[in-house]
Amino acid sequence: MSRKNYKKNSRKSSKKSLEDFLPISRKLNSQFVSPPNKYQPSNKRILIASIVGGIIGIIINISALLWLKKLEELNCACSEHWMRNYIKYYLYVIIPMFFIGLIINIYAYVTEVTISEFNNNDLIIFYRSFAGIVSLFGLANIFIVILFINRLKELNCECSEDIKREVYWVYNIVLAAIIGLTILFMLIGLPLALMTLGR
Repeated sequence: MSRKNYKKNSRKSSKKSLEDFLPISRKLNSQFVSPPNKYQPSNKRILIASIVGGIIGIIINISALLWLKKLEELNCACSEHWMRNYIKYYLYVIIPMFFIGLIINIYAYVTEVTISEFNNNDLIIFYRSFAGIVSLFGLANIFIVILFINRLKELNCECSEDIKREVYWVYNIVLAAIIGLTILFMLIGLPLALMTLGR
């Protein structure tokens, strides 16, 4: 066989093998790689979790605000502290934000809006920016609530005793634990990520 014929045959065989492979790869891509910005079932699950979490957050935060209002009405002297005022004013801000977030998530779930449309909306961008600022005060609020309620328990403040107080205390302990675990996993994952990049 001449060199020219050998080259032609090798080109034909490689071309044939590529043609055989392409339909398989296209089929695999269609099964496992979804087109960008398409609404996926996993997004629906995330939205459902966000909606449920939002409803729970609204109920707990409203009950906490009612508890603080009750302390003011009773003129509960042992609960008078700057921490009580901080928590109250924070709740005035966060409760409407929970409602706005809930409406956004329900709208996204019902309309099945695409991710790109959702992320490029000016109102959503503004809401997320504002939520990012509020979350800093929220982080402080978690620890202030825990310290404030612990203080009331140490003082044996009877006028502050309420199931709403206990629920709000446990809720903030759970939030603090989630934040702590997130930071821990980030600290563990960072050296591993740096080691992987170093290789």
